[in-house]
Amino acid sequence: MADIDEDIVAQYFYKGAEVEISSKEEGFQGSWYAGTVLSHRKSKRNSCMKVLVKYKTLLKDDGARRLREEVDAIQLRPIPPRENCCRFESSENVDAYYHDGWWEGIITEVLREDKYRVFFRGSREQRNFKASRLRRHHEWAVGKWLPPFEKGFDESPPLKRPKVEEVSLSTKVKPKKKTTDNNFSPGTTIKVNSDEDGCQDASFAATSVKKSGPSEVSVATEVKPNKERILNNFRPGAQVEVSSDEDGFEGAWIPATIVKKLGKKKYLLEYQTLRNDDDTEFLREEVDSLHIRPCPPDIELLDRFEVLEKVEALYNDVWGSNEELGFNHSLLRAHQEWINGKWVFPPKAHDL
Repeated sequence: MADIDEDIVAQYFYKGAEVEISSKEEGFQGSWYAGTVLSHRKSKRNSCMKVLVKYKTLLKDDGARRLREEVDAIQLRPIPPRENCCRFESSENVDAYYHDGWWEGIITEVLREDKYRVFFRGSREQRNFKASRLRRHHEWAVGKWLPPFEKGFDESPPLKRPKVEEVSLSTKVKPKKKTTDNNFSPGTTIKVNSDEDGCQDASFAATSVKKSGPSEVSVATEVKPNKERILNNFRPGAQVEVSSDEDGFEGAWIPATIVKKLGKKKYLLEYQTLRNDDDTEFLREEVDSLHIRPCPPDIELLDRFEVLEKVEALYNDVWGSNEELGFNHSLLRAHQEWINGKWVFPPKAHDL
């Protein structure tokens, strides 16, 4: 199998990219597990590209930390776009969500409208799955999916993003910004717009330092990205979490995918686990940006949680923190707050 060159790895499998990883190990052939790219390098032995990944659902032997593994770049692919499909046909190639990963199989029998029997070639076994646990099988051919996805889906994975969100809120910089009026005296407080990638909708508070030319002013800018740029700059296909005010969902964050931006403050999104009333497709909804946040950063599982420590638990495919139930350690994550474009850990009870 041909290796993937360094340019392709840098384009699709950069640090922080969400990917699916295949395995060469016996018993895992034909499976794809979700993970995050940590780094990549070129092997000195054979010049192949190696990628260090951290799995989202596979744990180390101690069961306390997510497994990290260096794999060949050819074992990676971007996360496939989600399709609105809940009906499959006999003999159709599918991926079935099983043992915390997606396994390639083929439908051998339609049991009823929402349940199917799937045969796995690798293990030679058959199992029954609901439609919500299946997806059509697609192959990643470095730049496109085969067979193609339905019309209207963006098949291109997110390329390496500009480092807009990595700017510190307190960092002092001195860029030159063009203005339409150069009659600013030193010390004047002004607002500066930017035409840089990712900042077109942003404005920055600045102080005039000196006149640099007939149409330029040097400014000292304390970078304070407006809230809307941080919270609203979601691209189609972005993985997010959504809060709800409905009964039974208070305090919960529901995984979803951005479909498109509808206006300055609204997005059309598709939930990853909630379905419509007749259970024919995943639920789509228009949501105000105030109820949307990025997926929390993938941090190492803590060895233990303390009494009265606030956590979030994965229950019925939704992350929540307002119900008292027993949970396995692997289904818990540290509680974080998305505040002014930054993830913040609230203080523990004994620190208050």
